[in-house]
Amino acid sequence: MLKRLWKKASLLCLLALVWVSPTALAQTYRYETSERLVVIGDSHGAFDSYSALLAEVGLVDGKLKWSGGKANLVSLGDFLDRGADSRKIMDLLMRLQKEAAKSGGKVHVLLGNHELMNLTGDLRNVSPQEFLSYQDMEDPKERLAVREYFDQNPEERRDSDFDQLYPPGFFGHRKAFSSEGKYGKWLRTLPFLIVINDKAFTHGGLPRLVAEQGLEGTNRSMAEAISQYDELWAVVSKDIGLVLPATFRQRPRLSEASTLPEAEKFRKLYWKPLFSPEGPLWAREDSMCLPVTVEGTLDASLAALGASQLVVGHTVTFNKHISSRLNGKVIMIDTGMLNSVYTGGIASALVVEKGVNSAFYLGQGGGHKILPLPRQVGSRPASMSDDELEVFLSEAEIVLAEYLGKGITKPKKVILERDGIQLQAIFKDVRFKEQRMGNTIVEFADHWRNEVAAYKLDRLMGLEAVPVTVEREVEGKRGSLQFWVHGLMNWRTVSEAGKAPGNWCEMLPQYQVLKVFDALVHNLDRTQENLAFEKSDWKLILIDHSRAFAARPRILDKIESEYLVVTPAMAKRLEALTEESVLAATRPYLNLSQVRTLMARRDILLRDYLAEVPGSTEPETSGDH
Repeated sequence: MLKRLWKKASLLCLLALVWVSPTALAQTYRYETSERLVVIGDSHGAFDSYSALLAEVGLVDGKLKWSGGKANLVSLGDFLDRGADSRKIMDLLMRLQKEAAKSGGKVHVLLGNHELMNLTGDLRNVSPQEFLSYQDMEDPKERLAVREYFDQNPEERRDSDFDQLYPPGFFGHRKAFSSEGKYGKWLRTLPFLIVINDKAFTHGGLPRLVAEQGLEGTNRSMAEAISQYDELWAVVSKDIGLVLPATFRQRPRLSEASTLPEAEKFRKLYWKPLFSPEGPLWAREDSMCLPVTVEGTLDASLAALGASQLVVGHTVTFNKHISSRLNGKVIMIDTGMLNSVYTGGIASALVVEKGVNSAFYLGQGGGHKILPLPRQVGSRPASMSDDELEVFLSEAEIVLAEYLGKGITKPKKVILERDGIQLQAIFKDVRFKEQRMGNTIVEFADHWRNEVAAYKLDRLMGLEAVPVTVEREVEGKRGSLQFWVHGLMNWRTVSEAGKAPGNWCEMLPQYQVLKVFDALVHNLDRTQENLAFEKSDWKLILIDHSRAFAARPRILDKIESEYLVVTPAMAKRLEALTEESVLAATRPYLNLSQVRTLMARRDILLRDYLAEVPGSTEPETSGDH
């Protein structure tokens, strides 16, 4: 336990000082301009690339002075952490803000989650080189005083070396990011979300909070949360007599030593949108989650902001290109500028001129079209899209095929290799026919063709949940070959381990997608073992459909539940299905009878679960079956 005492007066600067919220001042978050707009995402201390990009795109001259005239520059945050020169980027942005204003231009700098981390003591991504750049701001007497206490109190050393815990420049860094420090004071005035013309700009995304609070409300509530964090931690840390600096993650536990009401209030902040995907700094749903689960929230948030398009950083595009998503409503601009961390990354900028969006890449110039982010279910090397993966699974050399030793379908694990890339897949050649005894079904149909059909239907509906699946011959047998998504966890293992679902991708909307899809394809084999999610983001992955597509025009009794909900986004996809489109997509894996009964189930879903939607009408049936 930390001792309840204060050490030398020089240590007082370790505490966050009380800060006056910028929301007390008049601030604008909505802008109109007819001038050129340049948007740059996560630079993470890559100063050389960042400054070279600004020069190539025509915003600064050879001396890094503003030369962009009346142009607007938007920085989407995350210029801190990981790289060595983040301080240089801050100094540059602070100076350019003043220089641009004199020329009639504007430099908009938004907070990212890494700026917030530095403000609140979460320094796990600050590189030693970053700390070192603040050594000029470090008081040697302060460092010596802390070291003396550290050496005299071995119970508080946390089994670590002093210079490991507090590298050179550490105390200068904390001083600089305090509420009265040079950078801390500036960062605390920055917005979280702005709108320019018809575009919304934020670091992470637009969670439900934005739809509820709007532009001004979101900025106000988030800024007030930072102010409250500063104020409460100053009170709590003084009450417990904190001497050694505490990390962001240590602070809630340490606050338990205080009996002040401020301590409980402080701990509750850790569950608020400021530090979670429920707020715009950390949200990734618009960049990575199933389209059908996020479209409703995105549309509501854009409507609340009076915008038609969202521009975000935070999530690196797997193809390292500025890309669009969700029918062009979202533009992702984080292309991994710090390429020492993000392999294959490149400095880039979104350029908007006369309402036209284009991409600018360092060393490649501008005018590049912004294309939709390719479909990619499950991560794989070489930024391979699903279309490219189809070719790989169909043509790559099979170097190993072995039984997995589980499942009644006796699947095989297959390793494929091509051009130095090795991937895994799962092969099924099962072909059981449905068996009946009178009117009773004693054995369900089970066929590998259904696995391919499920993938084809997923692509037709734009769900992005079923891994790439192709038809292929393995060891003399034809069957389905499905990409093996690494890092999957099923519901049984999650439940047995007592894990709580992650909050990158919300669980309930995904479960509703699963229920509707299973009802549509008449899936008889959804269990806790094949209810699967990716570990990294809790994104739903739909697998095991060999026992689906029975020619029965009704919804399975086992699927009917409170979770069988057709959302407006899913309804659009169901309504878009036609007998002709399904036949074309799934040929030759489904026959006409299977498709027609699928369409009958589609009709039931739309009729029964949209009946109470105001203004809705009965869906057009697919015919008598």
